[in-house]
Amino acid sequence: MIDIISLIQEEATQGEYIMNFVLMNIIFVISYVYRNSGKTNSWIWILVLIFCLFAYWDTDYYSFREGFYTSLTDFRDPLYYYLSLVSFGSYTVFRFYIWGGALLLLIKTVKRLSLYNSTFAFVFPVFFLLIFSYARVSLGMAMYFYGLSFLLSPNVRRNILSYVWGVIFIGCSYFGHRSMVLPIILTPLLFVKFNKYTISFLLVLGFAVGRYASSILENVTSGSVLMVSDMGATGEALEAYAAKDAVVEYNWKYTLTQNLKNVALIIAYIYLVWKCFISNEKKMIAEWCKRLLNVSSGIFVVAVSLLLVDGFGAGIMGYRFLYMLGIPFVLIITYLYCNKLCKTYTLYLVLLSMFLFSEGFIFGKILSF
Repeated sequence: MIDIISLIQEEATQGEYIMNFVLMNIIFVISYVYRNSGKTNSWIWILVLIFCLFAYWDTDYYSFREGFYTSLTDFRDPLYYYLSLVSFGSYTVFRFYIWGGALLLLIKTVKRLSLYNSTFAFVFPVFFLLIFSYARVSLGMAMYFYGLSFLLSPNVRRNILSYVWGVIFIGCSYFGHRSMVLPIILTPLLFVKFNKYTISFLLVLGFAVGRYASSILENVTSGSVLMVSDMGATGEALEAYAAKDAVVEYNWKYTLTQNLKNVALIIAYIYLVWKCFISNEKKMIAEWCKRLLNVSSGIFVVAVSLLLVDGFGAGIMGYRFLYMLGIPFVLIITYLYCNKLCKTYTLYLVLLSMFLFSEGFIFGKILSF
């Protein structure tokens, strides 16, 4: 019988942080060595999976573990309750289903888009490993972008069955995490040409989201107009975000690493928009990259709009949406590099901020003991 009391742990020990730090850097080194090989050493993906299974570095690992052993009966994303039923009482097996499934879908997405696995296996860990490893939304993201690949894939004859499979996976991503409703709603942007009209639409969308979010979250916090009970699980989530935003005070080290992470995604977005839609090489870039960037632009605008809302938990929602851009950004960056449309030093500059975040966050935790 599991002793629940022994599972109450809010943060990793120094030894657990050291383990994550060493393993992460081993992944970085191996993936760097094999980055241009054309074939990926399977050990890279095995080590990435192990890192995700034991992602002690983030407190979500422990809160999710406590929920697993206490009960997921009324968990807000029902999929995880059913996964827990076939996990044989093992939290590691439970996480294997989630992150193993997410990585499998991610690798299949790379194959469908005809990308070099070895290059992707370098760019992905450096740019997105830490974010990917900490939250169950990774399964929802992997399902969504795998589904999207059926609508994007340049090497598969387009037919009704392909679109059906794509829609099924896109729809099922909602069960991986309810926040996936945003990219699902924005999926039609896939078929919109990026031009001044698209930009205008996205700006209006961003302004509307920011205004609406500010109003809704403020009312949830004050209870003056919208009550949590009227909004069900969504209202409870909003209240939790608002409460966390109100009571948590972040020190300068946390703020710095958080900003590095956000800046890395913003820099990557600006670079990709310039490369795909503005530069002289834009006509040489595959159409699927541009269409994928269309959807990413919608997510980006909503995320930044929420980040700019003052308080009420909007910032937490904003960075959650911003993190959804990791997978499409890595896919497009990999394509550009493999097709010699991105110089090596440019690739390293794009990866630099996220690399510094990854190293700085865990190393800082080790030093804090």
